[in-house]
Amino acid sequence: MIGGNQILLNGITPEQLANLLRPMIRDELRNILAAQDEKLLSPAETCKLFKPAITKATLTSWTKQGLIQDHRMGGRVFYLQSEVLEKTLKLSKYKGVFDR
Repeated sequence: MIGGNQILLNGITPEQLANLLRPMIRDELRNILAAQDEKLLSPAETCKLFKPAITKATLTSWTKQGLIQDHRMGGRVFYLQSEVLEKTLKLSKYKGVFDR
């Protein structure tokens, strides 16, 4: 008798198993990364995302120009990591910096 928590793999090679699992693992990793992307960043943390790092004055300028959206809570300014990563793709000097 086989218990309900067991999976028997007969006639499948390790390579075949890896090929079956790879897309599922990739999807789960994307989901985890997407959840992490919703992190709120301070202006200083946002500046450090760029390589080379930008100054707070540049970040403020880009915010005023509408290139990057800020979010305010209790008089403090934050940036959503996912939005910053998305917007950087449109900034020519930083294209490809955040390619995954």
